[in-house]
Amino acid sequence: MHIDDAPTLASQFQAAQPFRHLLLRDFLEPQFIDAIVEEFPSPNLEAMRSEFGDASKKHTVEAIVDLGPAFRRWDALLQSPSFIEWLETVSGIDGLRFDPSYEGAGTHNNLHGQALDIHIDFNHHHVTRYHRRLNLIVYLCEEWDADWGGCIELHRNGWDRSADREFVCYPPLKNHAVLFETNEQSWHGFREIKLPEDKRHLSRKSLTVYYYSTTRPEVECAADHSTIYVPDWIPDSVKPGELLSDEAYRQLEVVMTRRDHYLRRLYERESLLQDRYVRLLRYVLPLRNVAKFLGLDAVLKRLMRVP
Repeated sequence: MHIDDAPTLASQFQAAQPFRHLLLRDFLEPQFIDAIVEEFPSPNLEAMRSEFGDASKKHTVEAIVDLGPAFRRWDALLQSPSFIEWLETVSGIDGLRFDPSYEGAGTHNNLHGQALDIHIDFNHHHVTRYHRRLNLIVYLCEEWDADWGGCIELHRNGWDRSADREFVCYPPLKNHAVLFETNEQSWHGFREIKLPEDKRHLSRKSLTVYYYSTTRPEVECAADHSTIYVPDWIPDSVKPGELLSDEAYRQLEVVMTRRDHYLRRLYERESLLQDRYVRLLRYVLPLRNVAKFLGLDAVLKRLMRVP
């Protein structure tokens, strides 16, 4: 592993574009990687659901310590003081906290047809409320061609649709790792996996772990949010003035379906928050007379935005 290269890697991490990150080749000992691959879980098709509740082609296991001795060694390494100290040196982020629950992390297995729209990650752990600071992804694909999709893309601006938008791209090759800072500008994702007919037995396998801190610089703080996705743009196969092929229509249908799912999720969330806000108002409004009597009416108005 790259333990002794921390100062050099730190300089590379700081200078990387479009945001701070590292590509680490030959990240772990080959024998250890082979043991991880041997214990890597097979996909459970019935349990594969997206965060929107739809059938998915991505299989995730968060309880990695139950997968075997190699995964228990991996778990022990990730939370060891020496490894966390190495991460802090490389990233320049002090006070990193390991997440034993692997919320959203663990093993990721993406099958043919799966994509991950450009996004920024949720910014607080749902239980501890710690700030999310680093993503570490170790890839396990012994065979991969960039033309098959599935290469992680790190973007300057997830909303930039221009042909010359700035991003870097790394294929998910075995024992390559990508370490990157997570903030409000760390846009990333990968394009649809399109394996040839004779390669459909392959999949995009990876180990993922996220690190947190109890605080972060004020200028980097943002309102609490879940993962923010930018649905894919009009497929390249859809061109003005040309007859729409069956394949181009399928690609366009996939894009619009994902967009519908995001909109539906946002509407449901807005409705839920509005309902909670109204319920809270019904509880608080009767207290206004008490607050006025105590001289706290102005404070209550500011807190609740009551007219």
